[in-house]
Amino acid sequence: MKRRRLLAAVFTSVAGFAGCLSNAKEQETPTTASTPLSEYGCPPSNSLAEPAICSHTVDTSSTSVYLLPSETTGDTPAGTVELTLHNDSPTELEFNPYEWSILTKVSSGWEAIEGNSSGNGRLILSPDDTQTWAFDEVVGFINESVTVDSGTYVAGIRVPNPETSDWVRCIALFRLG
Repeated sequence: MKRRRLLAAVFTSVAGFAGCLSNAKEQETPTTASTPLSEYGCPPSNSLAEPAICSHTVDTSSTSVYLLPSETTGDTPAGTVELTLHNDSPTELEFNPYEWSILTKVSSGWEAIEGNSSGNGRLILSPDDTQTWAFDEVVGFINESVTVDSGTYVAGIRVPNPETSDWVRCIALFRLG
């Protein structure tokens, strides 16, 4: 009888501990549309290989390159959201303007929009200049057949880091209504 009580106590403790871990993970990765964007980390997804600069955490007064969405939350259709890359550095940035990644928030985490097209190009962004793309245009660079629905999105583009010899991914986090 004592053995059964001990086993029951152990299993109850393990189940309770697993519940705590599950709740902690849910708190680290917000899942609902009502979650403020400021609660997401930078980068919001662990699927990015390089360092990132995120629109929802960037200090634009002290960062030399960053990407900002024209709107962060609202009942905005995809065609009206613009993504603007800022080069506030004294260095020209040369990069491929078609090398985007887009992730959408799903209940189990982040899901990448599958790419079926790609483009090679070269854009030189001068010091103290900006470049703007429409979000639906960027989606088309990756996959022309994707329909953008309501949800939370991450759009990112790789650019040279003007402060080092490495590359950095500039990320815009926003929500479409």
